[in-house]
Amino acid sequence: MTGLTHPQGTRTATPCRSCRAPKPARLYLCGACWASLSEPARRALTRRDNRALVRLRELHHHIDRGLPLAQLEITP
Repeated sequence: MTGLTHPQGTRTATPCRSCRAPKPARLYLCGACWASLSEPARRALTRRDNRALVRLRELHHHIDRGLPLAQLEITP
């Protein structure tokens, strides 16, 4: 045992792409960065369909360009 404790289901996979803080597994961003997204952007990113990967790439491209998350506009 490492002495580190995590709430059930929140094992960290990778750092948040935006702020580098630990994020729960299977989530795109940490909670603080996710909360800074607009409601339409969050709604679009949570939709599971054949365009989900395209929307995730839009998020990554926006972050990689260094733009504020609050300005993110995701294609529906």
